[in-house]
Amino acid sequence: MRALLLLASLPLLIVACDDSPPDAPAAPKDAIAGHCVYTNPFSKQEECSEFHGAAWTAAAVAEDCNAKSAAVMPGACGYSETLGTCVIEEAPNKAVHIVMPGDDPSLCSNQKLGCEVFGGGAFIAAGVCANPTTDTPEDPNTTVFQPPVLVCSDPLPGEPVGQSEDGKVCTWQMISGCTEPGRKFIDYASCEPVYTQRPYFPVPPAGDSKAPDARLNDPAYVAELDWVKSQVESAGCVCCHQKSITPEGASVWDIEAEGNWVNTFSPYGLAISGGFLDSSLLGAYPASENNGFSRDKTGIPTTDPARMAAFFEKELAYRGFSPDFFADWTPIPEVFYQQSIYEPSICQDGEGVGADLTLQWSGGGARYIYVLEANAENPGVPPNLDLPEGTLWRIDVSPADKPLKSGEVRYGDVPQGKKQAFPSSGAPKELEPGKQYYLYAAADVMVPITRCLFTFSAK
Repeated sequence: MRALLLLASLPLLIVACDDSPPDAPAAPKDAIAGHCVYTNPFSKQEECSEFHGAAWTAAAVAEDCNAKSAAVMPGACGYSETLGTCVIEEAPNKAVHIVMPGDDPSLCSNQKLGCEVFGGGAFIAAGVCANPTTDTPEDPNTTVFQPPVLVCSDPLPGEPVGQSEDGKVCTWQMISGCTEPGRKFIDYASCEPVYTQRPYFPVPPAGDSKAPDARLNDPAYVAELDWVKSQVESAGCVCCHQKSITPEGASVWDIEAEGNWVNTFSPYGLAISGGFLDSSLLGAYPASENNGFSRDKTGIPTTDPARMAAFFEKELAYRGFSPDFFADWTPIPEVFYQQSIYEPSICQDGEGVGADLTLQWSGGGARYIYVLEANAENPGVPPNLDLPEGTLWRIDVSPADKPLKSGEVRYGDVPQGKKQAFPSSGAPKELEPGKQYYLYAAADVMVPITRCLFTFSAK
């Protein structure tokens, strides 16, 4: 899942001064310029990156390994047993081979998904993964996305009456959810489900909050800084950005950092927060359903988008940047953007919906199964991007249940104990013989395993 590691480290790299030593001569063609061993923060599994090709330099290898907090070592990775290798071609004569050690067959599916869906590489199976069985077990350590839940409770003692029915305070327990302004998200919702909805791992601050900052002597500036902090405290994003409540530490920026906490942001993070980088692919509730908070214009949910954008534009200017610097950047996160523009290929090896309406897919068990019009957008994240226009039928599997296997589902028939997410009631639209449709099956939210076009035949 190297792409996600790069995304996580980008806020750090973008502000790094160019004080690296001059590049050493490139390695001979096809040589291995070194390797480093680290723990993948998402899978929690050990990995080893080998750097193949003449275009790698010592400085480039060191930069890659430093981003993983790993030391560079000479030669190739040395494992007696491996699950496989993820080959990522970064440029001509410049490839990364991510070697996954082990002999646990339950890890095979996730390793392949992480490589090909998130990392953009090609997975070359080895060992137990090279000879999979139809009864390969699930990885017991896999975290399943917990769907959002609207939690309504009485206000805390001493707080005003809530704005919902019977004076309750209602909060979406979701990474994009917010409680009422002036209240704290952690008082009215749990962060535990949030950690399943967006990958979390601690990342050191991108800047030094303890450095002297004369702006803290300006009451007007401090008032705006405090307002932004209060907006963060009301939002689900606080689960990753308030050190005292995170499992292992804040991720890049921290509202509890000593000094001026906003200096823990990188310019990249400031641009996202102010809405100068498009982060709409992360999903959002309309303000009317989210206690007045919106994030359709800014990265941090807010009750006043113009005020939030103005604050972060000034922060960018303080660092010597402007919104124009980010004008040509593609939407983020990059892995979500690539999924949004993915063009499905023609189904192979029986994939699709058969004449008897049985669904067949590849890649293992699925928790989200869609049949869509052929020209429909790719499904995204809840709450607003997971049901694209053109969806004909969708089945969801509860996080507490085992995923469905290929061949267990018939179009229009809801398996026992499973949920038909669309249509909300009744049967889906009948498939027309000779017409092309889009089959999308996902092991979890944003973890597609089959995305292909099939032509339905009733014969």
